[in-house]
Amino acid sequence: MQAFLHAVASSVQQESVFDRSCKSNMSCRYVHRWWPKDGELWGAITLVHGFGDHGGRFEGMATSLASYGLAVTAVDLIGHGRSPGRRGVIDSYEQLVDEVDRSVELSKRNWPRVPQFVFGQSMGGNLVINWLLRRSEASKSVLGAILGAPLLKAKSMPKEKYMRAGRWLADLLPNFRVPTPTKAEWLCGQPMAQDAYLRDTLVHRTMSLRLATSLVDSGLWAMENAHRLQVPSLLVHGSEDRLTCPVASEEFAKRAGSQAEFMLIHGCRHELHEEAPREFLFETFASWTKTRCIKAWVFPSNSRSKADLQRNFGHSTVVPHGVSIEGMPQGSYTASGL
Repeated sequence: MQAFLHAVASSVQQESVFDRSCKSNMSCRYVHRWWPKDGELWGAITLVHGFGDHGGRFEGMATSLASYGLAVTAVDLIGHGRSPGRRGVIDSYEQLVDEVDRSVELSKRNWPRVPQFVFGQSMGGNLVINWLLRRSEASKSVLGAILGAPLLKAKSMPKEKYMRAGRWLADLLPNFRVPTPTKAEWLCGQPMAQDAYLRDTLVHRTMSLRLATSLVDSGLWAMENAHRLQVPSLLVHGSEDRLTCPVASEEFAKRAGSQAEFMLIHGCRHELHEEAPREFLFETFASWTKTRCIKAWVFPSNSRSKADLQRNFGHSTVVPHGVSIEGMPQGSYTASGL
């Protein structure tokens, strides 16, 4: 990853600061931003990280997207990274959905003149999907969403009798925290990324009972309400994910109909942005968002056709050796609309 970063970092600016527009210390959030130094800025994307994580761990992905012309904002959610709050504890699930609202608003405030997009990883994918479904008015501010290994269902779901017991305990002791050990090799297959995860002192691995049950219930609710999705969305999952369920992502996309697309990346694990084909994925994400911009563009009657522009902007992406896409032959892949 370091060699990849050095190749594009010279074209990207970056800053990590506390958002000082807050009214109290508890409402402050630590914000990471990346944007292209030169060239045209044509879009902005908000990254929503997963449980126990923080925005700084998305530096590789953010640097790459910024080199393509996207401004990137990643906020350390409440109780995560350098932001305040007890680790792994929430007042309510709605508090986390509020974090998505706030993160997108920060991106809009910094880059108000370009189309907005949102990306959610794992728990962040759960939050973004529920934000899209539950807050349809607010989500109209984004042209599209990308969901990386979203937590709709765990790879191994607990039996309902255990869930009932968990909900009862969560009502009784909502802030009681339990360990959530995650093996680094479950996240990705890259030794350097695994080592960086284990050494990162800002990563935490405890979760309150309220948060645990809220994530399970909100994922199930999203599955049942997928048909309400109104924002174009791309769900991407690794076939070897041992934490979240790729089958659930595919089922959500089917239930959402024409608004959702699904990509299964064979041989990859949970954190696709740290896996070997990451550069291919980053290019795919940039192309997908650019296509959404083109499709949302209202053309004057005497302009070139939208199809002509799509042919010029969109292009096939060669899949790296050893990687295949579900439903497509290995060798090349063209995302819908490109």
